[in-house]
Amino acid sequence: MAEKVADKSFRLRCCDRAHMELEVARPVSALELLRELTCSRQMSARVLARGRLSLDGAGLAPASRLAPGDVVGLAFAHTHVPGPASEAEPVVVWRDRFALAVDKPAGILVHADGGVGETLTARVQGLLDREGRPDHEGRPDGQGPPGRMPDGGRDSVARLVPQALQRLDVETSGLVLFSLAEETQPAFDALMAGRVTEKRYLAVVRGPWPSGTMLIDRPIGRDRHDARRMRVSAGGKSSRTWARPLATRGDHTLLLVRIGTGRRHQIRVHLASTGHPIVGDRLYGALPAGCGGRAGRGGHGSRATGGLMLHAIEERLVHPVTGEELVLRTAWPKRFDAFFSAADASGWSILEQGE
Repeated sequence: MAEKVADKSFRLRCCDRAHMELEVARPVSALELLRELTCSRQMSARVLARGRLSLDGAGLAPASRLAPGDVVGLAFAHTHVPGPASEAEPVVVWRDRFALAVDKPAGILVHADGGVGETLTARVQGLLDREGRPDHEGRPDGQGPPGRMPDGGRDSVARLVPQALQRLDVETSGLVLFSLAEETQPAFDALMAGRVTEKRYLAVVRGPWPSGTMLIDRPIGRDRHDARRMRVSAGGKSSRTWARPLATRGDHTLLLVRIGTGRRHQIRVHLASTGHPIVGDRLYGALPAGCGGRAGRGGHGSRATGGLMLHAIEERLVHPVTGEELVLRTAWPKRFDAFFSAADASGWSILEQGE
């Protein structure tokens, strides 16, 4: 399980689209409470300067002392930033007021890179915008109609603007986390930067895999001859990948993969360096075993399925605001059915029926 966070000085009482209420658990100043909540001095100062942290309706100063049992309110910033939105419905795996996890399909970017294609961020933005409309009948997070305050008041329909906390390659599918509140995004950013989450992938590779878990501990650096690519290089950054076979069928193996570092294209480079490239990888698919070589043009064994057989299926983390231990999982990726089925991976508990 991901590393636990220390006991907090507050407990989350309730939260909606407009604000949240925190019950103080031990003596603390207003600034200390916000620093613990957001991990950002700049954000904390902005919240306090604008009177958005209050006790009994009165704004708090940085040095204001709070006692156990005090209930403070934090008003979220009202965001009206224009941005692209899509009518395509994203597959939501989990959500609360602070963050959201979606199952990214293969073939779309997480966020715009200057091109014109649709992005996962635009799909999430479209979902949030539809939920924020006054005529929307409810929200899937179970906290009632949008804009409704716990005391029966109504906010001014702030626009929630999602920020991707991680990215996947265009051709990779699976879990992507988004932050939904600027006040708590620094806490999620710190969680990602500290690499205290655990993420697992499924990959279909070419060739029979040796039995047992393999640790691939090989540094990765940029390919000086091709700006698109990374490569195993003695002068690269330390990189660690664990891979365990779940099933073998013909000339293909289904792997469960976990990474200990987050280098660009890490899984693709490491698996290709062992002589077992990921099926459908047109960039690294022709790499021989070892650490050299140039990518081939066609990749291996795509079976016309539309690309790279790599899927982020599970992520474990401790919620930086609520302290809840989360295990987020997607469904079995249907595009893998050309090679394996969920039953082939039944030895891995998260794919067992009923989980």
